[in-house]
Amino acid sequence: MKKSIPLNAYLWLLMATVLLSCQKEEPHTPTMPSQTTKAADNAQGVLGKKLDIPYTVGNMQRALKEVMTAFKHQLPQSKLAKVGKTVEIQPSHYYYRFLPKDSSEYERLAMDTVLLTSNAPLDYEIATDGDYFDDESTEEDNSFGYQYTVFPSDYGFPQDIAHQKLNDLYFAPEEETGTMEKGEMAVQQPQSKTSKALAKLDENGELFEFLELEALKLTNNLEEDELEILRFFLPNDPSGRHYTHTEALALGHSLPQLCIDYAHLMAQQQKEDTDNAARWWKRKKWNPHGRITVREDAIGRNVGVVGAEVRVRKWGLVVIKRVRTNAKGEFRTSSTKTKRVKYAVYFNSKSRKFVVKAGTIFWDARHRGTRTYKEQGWYQHFSYGRAKFYALVHNAAYDFYNRAVGKFGLHHPNQSWLRINAQYTKESGDHLDLNPGGKYSLVPHSEIRVGRMDNDKPMASDEIYALVTHEMTHASHYRMDRTFFINIRGAGCTLQTMAESWATGAETIVTNDRYLGLSSGYKATGSIGTKSPLNLFNSEKQNKEIEHGSKYEYTPIVIDLVDNFNQRKEFKNSKYPIDRVQNYTLEQIQTSLNHARGPHSWKERLKSQHYNSTEAYVDELFSVYMYDNCN
Repeated sequence: MKKSIPLNAYLWLLMATVLLSCQKEEPHTPTMPSQTTKAADNAQGVLGKKLDIPYTVGNMQRALKEVMTAFKHQLPQSKLAKVGKTVEIQPSHYYYRFLPKDSSEYERLAMDTVLLTSNAPLDYEIATDGDYFDDESTEEDNSFGYQYTVFPSDYGFPQDIAHQKLNDLYFAPEEETGTMEKGEMAVQQPQSKTSKALAKLDENGELFEFLELEALKLTNNLEEDELEILRFFLPNDPSGRHYTHTEALALGHSLPQLCIDYAHLMAQQQKEDTDNAARWWKRKKWNPHGRITVREDAIGRNVGVVGAEVRVRKWGLVVIKRVRTNAKGEFRTSSTKTKRVKYAVYFNSKSRKFVVKAGTIFWDARHRGTRTYKEQGWYQHFSYGRAKFYALVHNAAYDFYNRAVGKFGLHHPNQSWLRINAQYTKESGDHLDLNPGGKYSLVPHSEIRVGRMDNDKPMASDEIYALVTHEMTHASHYRMDRTFFINIRGAGCTLQTMAESWATGAETIVTNDRYLGLSSGYKATGSIGTKSPLNLFNSEKQNKEIEHGSKYEYTPIVIDLVDNFNQRKEFKNSKYPIDRVQNYTLEQIQTSLNHARGPHSWKERLKSQHYNSTEAYVDELFSVYMYDNCN
């Protein structure tokens, strides 16, 4: 039987765990919910006008009545005209908002793959996208804000979290496609009695099209090109003459007052060689698709945002498709008959390995397209701003999990939603894991923080990648050997130097390998020379004089164990370290670091566990960086 650790002792043990601060970061204390409102690092989004939702139950009921009446008068021989009793529209979905009171409730909502919440109201246009949207109706100390969602009416939502129903909605059913596209994720569809009842009234499989068309008319949501094709009857006009929208408008009538001439619409469909413009109203199948890319300024090219989640919302409301981007940033979903959609990309990974946070633990990083697309793909490129930063952080984390770990034999970091706080206006880089079980943190705190700034200047894309890799290496080291990190600072600078030197070495080798793979002519940001390795990332490490007793933590010892560049020989200067060791691998160095509690044990394990033709010089190299340097 396992012994349980008392809660107070357990919390003490957690708080004794070291915060590994890198890249000029100030001391950091985990933020509790009552201390935080809106973080200065976040951008506030701006809402546009409130939308008149076409798909409310009341509006869809009225639309059905209008369609049935129109067919009785205009097309009396049709099946719809002979229906004696109308169908009562019941909700297929509900529109709710939740107000989580703490991080536990927030994470329950965020992890719910049916609710798929948004922190922006879904019935408003987005004038300017942002990390959060302020709501004056929430309490001052509530950091999370309202979380909005449209979900199936038969879903058992978490009723213990404060919630409010905003509307009852009815959507035409999504057709079962049988096979999802590569990277696509299932979206729960409700079992709607209303949809089955409406299908029985349908003569040509077009009733759902008529309902949506009528609903868009009643809420004044038809677009100009659609209005040009339709013909309308005026209200209370016995003449039987139909009018264009422009003519009806000139006579003083608004769109919701007009009656659609369905006989004219059906006649247009039946004409031989009907052009596509005349059939715009019909719900034909199409596949939401597109590509998400980001600018890699370090190499002057655009690359795909890989493995990110794209959500497709019907009219910006209910998520009808979810899919992940491929290596090129491309995505494609199974088919839908929904004409109008909005897209959004969320920077998280498959199987919830990691999620990028928007400058705080309280909001997930994402980018929403602000316009509606009518049977069109979404081609989104990030060349500046917060979304570019989030995309670069996402790509770096994805690459660590899916390439670096396998290629270099590195240990996996936490694989249950490791939270990476991407801070756009800050200089930061640290790792603090208060998530011992790998699932839920005991306090609302991101395991990793990374900032975009360095000495008040924005970092280049390879610098951002390297910083993320550095902190991911700490996260990997922690999951491999957690007790190494207990009160690491109290043990003197030796363990801290070991940890930071290991992360610096992995950062250097993984970063250069990645960018040389992207561009053979890669010249790193901040490099000091024109030939390898002085043209590569962290080349300044090779040009550093090591002063004894300096307590410099970010040593190049791991780089020197791997490379074949002898600083003293190449620079012809006795002030530089002598490096006659080469060809160790990151996996070998990591194996020897595991369970080492000082530089001596790390060094001796390197020599005893692995054969290397230059191992006779390992003592010499360690004496430069570890012993005299760190007492």
